[in-house]
Amino acid sequence: MKLKFFDPEKLDRNLKATAHRSGKLGFTVEAARKLSLSVDKSAGIAINEEDQHDRSLYVIIYPNKQDGAFKISKAGLYYYINTKALFDTLRIDYKNDWVVYDISKEVIDNQDVFKFVRREKTKKDAEKIENNN
Repeated sequence: MKLKFFDPEKLDRNLKATAHRSGKLGFTVEAARKLSLSVDKSAGIAINEEDQHDRSLYVIIYPNKQDGAFKISKAGLYYYINTKALFDTLRIDYKNDWVVYDISKEVIDNQDVFKFVRREKTKKDAEKIENNN
């Protein structure tokens, strides 16, 4: 038997993005670090056209600002993307619903892509939302 031990410092944790009521998609510090975000970069955001049940977003971080891509902005220590128009187009109710994405890295068509999987609301999450309103 061969055991493989994991170093908790090297594991991806808290890689998430949260939609704010303003329509901005905000990133945790850890997620911003993993995606190597900076205000000089931009993000291409896509959906899976072949699967209408796939609620994930697929994101490519471009090394510079690209036409047709989303601008990456920063407020204090936190990075965000203004996704209001995108969420409105996709009919994602970011104002009234809890919209959080867990982020993982995948290779699609030989390209590194970050997959943003929409997190399902748990009872604990619903209670947090109730207490904040």
